[in-house]
Amino acid sequence: MPDENTLICYCHDVTLGQLAKYIRENSINTIEEIFEDTCFVCGDTCENCREEGYHNDGLSMAMAIGMVKRGYL
Repeated sequence: MPDENTLICYCHDVTLGQLAKYIRENSINTIEEIFEDTCFVCGDTCENCREEGYHNDGLSMAMAIGMVKRGYL
């Protein structure tokens, strides 16, 4: 299982822990909610972190939302 120091968005150096904290604090349910927020920048450049993951490993923003909802992060 990935840990909270794992980079999820390489373009903006956002870790899985930072993204999980943002998702919890703002009650995020969809990736689109993250894109609409101008205060938290993630997933707007190369777009690999959105669904397939930076290394095509599935470690993505979509997965992070699910992990937070299930209490894994």
